[in-house]
Amino acid sequence: MSINMPSFLQGVNYLSPLRYAIRNLAPYSLHAIHFTCNDAQRLPNGSCPIENGEQVLDLYKLNTDALKNLLALGACTLIYRLFAYALLKAMRMHWGTVGWSGRMRKVLGGGR
Repeated sequence: MSINMPSFLQGVNYLSPLRYAIRNLAPYSLHAIHFTCNDAQRLPNGSCPIENGEQVLDLYKLNTDALKNLLALGACTLIYRLFAYALLKAMRMHWGTVGWSGRMRKVLGGGR
């Protein structure tokens, strides 16, 4: 939730399911909220820097379509699950060909 994120991290952020979860929940939780401030926090014109949730959503660019973010969250989660399944399947096939005693020899560094 940074306003000025480096471009490399912005690209990585698109791979994160948290991005889509936050973008989906933020409009629901901030929509009708009003903020107050004390005299020391007021701007020279007398207003608070942020007065309502809509300003927070606009500041962090979270004022987006919730359904689109929910679908992206589902797709991202599905892609992660498929990737994890494929990785586990590949590891099982690799470890399955070596056998239990061969794996233990590799781990313990023994030869025979």
